[in-house]
Amino acid sequence: MWIYFYAAHLLGDFAVFPDAVAEKSMDRKGGALLRHAFVHLLFMFAAGLFIFFTDPHSSLRLLGALETAAILIAIAHFAVDAATLRLGGKLQRPGSRALLFLLDQAAHLFLILFLLRLLTGGAAVSGGLEGLFSGNLSVSEKAAATLCIFIWATSGAGTLLAILLKNIAPVDQLEEGVFRISDERTEIKTKYAISGREETEITTVKTEHYFRDSPEKTGKTIGMLERSLIVLLLMIRLPEGLAFLAAIKTLTRFKQFDQKQFAEYYLIGTLSSAMIGILLGVAAASLW
Repeated sequence: MWIYFYAAHLLGDFAVFPDAVAEKSMDRKGGALLRHAFVHLLFMFAAGLFIFFTDPHSSLRLLGALETAAILIAIAHFAVDAATLRLGGKLQRPGSRALLFLLDQAAHLFLILFLLRLLTGGAAVSGGLEGLFSGNLSVSEKAAATLCIFIWATSGAGTLLAILLKNIAPVDQLEEGVFRISDERTEIKTKYAISGREETEITTVKTEHYFRDSPEKTGKTIGMLERSLIVLLLMIRLPEGLAFLAAIKTLTRFKQFDQKQFAEYYLIGTLSSAMIGILLGVAAASLW
């Protein structure tokens, strides 16, 4: 049952407040953090009601325990995010901020498991994390777990990669909505005069490539679609499609590979994104 609560948590974090989760930049004085916790409370309440109406073994006593857990989880969520906000303001390195993001999400998962076990006597968390791959899950639980995987493959992984790659993104000159990438190289040409004497000509060749600025968040959307397709291809046992997916993505950026900084950034981002997608795809395939 806990997987429904975790799916509700991820929906509250990444579907309603994706930008706030990315940088933990919610304004505590403006009440955004309280609204964030309240949204989680609504999702948790919905998860409890879903369990009550779909589980034939549920009872009013279990519903009361689940909704009490929902309230406590929302309060704990508020406390964890407040602590993360305070600590995140002191961290500047991408690695440290990425680790904080992962620890923040791990703390939320731990609190969900702990409070549900405490209030339901273990009925809602039977098997814990290892229970996901035991083969004893209902279809609805597998669907909820798959939803969690797709949320992580899209928004979750996108947020993590945005934090990690922030400082290595290529810095190109932006003029009137156009990126200009300049390159300069020296060419040496040898030729022979009519008299037979060898002559050397040294020239400097300067090239400039222009790329129109992509719409905001286009790259992030492409990454989300890429990881979603990777998960889907592995779920349906069609790994051959990964090569086609990689070729399609590479063709869209082919000319920009002349710029070394962009090529390195693209390679690191693509490999990291694909690795996350493959790991999540293997996990999703194991569920079914």
